[in-house]
Amino acid sequence: MAKHVACLRGWHPALARAEIAALLPSSTITRIDARRLVLVESDESPAEIEDAIECSSGCQAVLFDAILWPISDGIEGFLDAVGAYLTASPRHGSAAVRAWRHEGKVDGVRPSQLAGSIGGLLSASNYVIDLEHPDHRLGLVVDASSMTLACGWMIGTGDDSDGISARRATDRPFFKPVSLDPRLARLAVNLASGPRCNGATLDLMTGTGGFAIEAALSGRSVFAIDLDPVMIAGAQQNLDWASAQNPCTLLQGDATNLASLLPSSATVAGFVLDPPYGRNSQGSLEPEHLIEAVLESSRQVAQAHAAFVLIVPIQSHADQLDEAIQDEATIELLHGNWHTLSNAFAATGWRIQGRWVEHVHASLSRLIVHAVIAPQD
Repeated sequence: MAKHVACLRGWHPALARAEIAALLPSSTITRIDARRLVLVESDESPAEIEDAIECSSGCQAVLFDAILWPISDGIEGFLDAVGAYLTASPRHGSAAVRAWRHEGKVDGVRPSQLAGSIGGLLSASNYVIDLEHPDHRLGLVVDASSMTLACGWMIGTGDDSDGISARRATDRPFFKPVSLDPRLARLAVNLASGPRCNGATLDLMTGTGGFAIEAALSGRSVFAIDLDPVMIAGAQQNLDWASAQNPCTLLQGDATNLASLLPSSATVAGFVLDPPYGRNSQGSLEPEHLIEAVLESSRQVAQAHAAFVLIVPIQSHADQLDEAIQDEATIELLHGNWHTLSNAFAATGWRIQGRWVEHVHASLSRLIVHAVIAPQD
């Protein structure tokens, strides 16, 4: 397996690690001391990795066969290692260096200065330097959390901003205050659905269409369901506004009866659910019973390796951006209790893989639950 380094965005590194693992299922993802760098041991092709990065919410770039260099070992030694890397991993065409920081500044280490030195190495290796439209980019990360330099030929932009959050939910023509941040919606779609070639994403209670928009914009096929015709019409407005080129099939109906609602040809790779509560809820079932019924219905139409992401409101919880929530941790749901909810997953044939928290404001957080189909006896 080739060993690469994935560079994560800073808004939720723990979720970003889970997302990149879902998008590259044949890879082994290993944490290192750096908060936003992970090792990726992969048999996937560069094209498959590029496909994953193009739709990712939490990953800036992947550095191929990357150098990881402790800053304490000296900059001269690092530049020697980069020179050897360029000899061992040549590219054909023009090149440029893209340098950035993670987690603040490191005294005495300036990314722009290092990029200039590496640019000199590229020139010495007979590369044409093209800063605007290079054929290849050499990524350089100065990571202050681990005092490490990472360098390698890169796929991805290296930008901390993914462009997704620029499509603010409040800008949509049809908006409700409960709408998810598009970054989280995109990440949930990727976590549930995996590689884009797997199959369609099913947005089980689409509301204003947040999941559906992100699935369609990321190049996935998507089905979006809602019981309320007003929501279906509003979601279509928002999809038109977002100029999503991939088709989205909007279906008015009941997510607890998917087998009769979906076309028989549908191949569903991932299920995403952000259920409405209180005044926004629909139907006669209590929230816990509704979620269990949707889990059961989803299990009946899921393909063998499908996954499910559920997002529910919880009592305000301290920021936990670097780690998943441990199994024994106490979580206070706003509606119902965690024991009942976790039992619903188990009873309907889903196995919980991970839980994460996103802080919203002083009195509210969100719990993100990722589950996969449980093996059958």
